[in-house]
Amino acid sequence: MEMGVNNLEVPLKYFFDYAARQIKTADSIPALLAAAFMGMELIERATTVLAQTAPEDAYQTALAEASDAWWALVDAPTLTWPDRAISDTDVSDLAESIAALVMVVAEAILTVASKTTDPADRVACLRAAHHAGNVHAAMK
Repeated sequence: MEMGVNNLEVPLKYFFDYAARQIKTADSIPALLAAAFMGMELIERATTVLAQTAPEDAYQTALAEASDAWWALVDAPTLTWPDRAISDTDVSDLAESIAALVMVVAEAILTVASKTTDPADRVACLRAAHHAGNVHAAMK
């Protein structure tokens, strides 16, 4: 099954399931709040796609409310992560994972930049790839 902009149900379901598992397995108030925050971020991103592809008033409202909910959670003093110390090995592993994901995302962005016919898309993608490169360098 091809996963593209026209077939978002399958990949988004994996993200939704992951977010739901994180929320259900949170073992403290800070962990639950952090998981809910990440879930709200996912909801905001998904409603952005929905509002852009099917611009019904209800979807626009959902996007605005999801964004407001995300911003409301930013103000929660308990919203911190991680709630326990991370070992040097775990820090290194997380940095490596971030760097690896950045490379996958940067490759996708550069592919779009090389194939798009819209100059504004190309500029946006090249700028994003530049910043992604800086993220990758910082992780090394």
